[in-house]
Amino acid sequence: MKTILEQLKRQKTAHSTEELDRLGWARYEEIKEELEAKHHGEYVVIEVDSGDYFVGKTAEEAFKQAEEVYPNKAFYLIRVGYKAVHKLKRL
Repeated sequence: MKTILEQLKRQKTAHSTEELDRLGWARYEEIKEELEAKHHGEYVVIEVDSGDYFVGKTAEEAFKQAEEVYPNKAFYLIRVGYKAVHKLKRL
């Protein structure tokens, strides 16, 4: 079975990598306090065009929720309470 990182790829998006980073981080900053209080160490996937976000105990769990609502979109992934970020798309 492939790991989530093997299953994901960068999706084409109207946003440059820098813009996707900026929009994703800006949205995280808006919801950061609530997320860190309730979900520290979990993962949040942000759909940057809508601002909608999905939280899961694993990156895959959060990503699956996001993809159900927004198939074929690029997402911004953050581990809550950490500075690690990723842009992901399932293969």
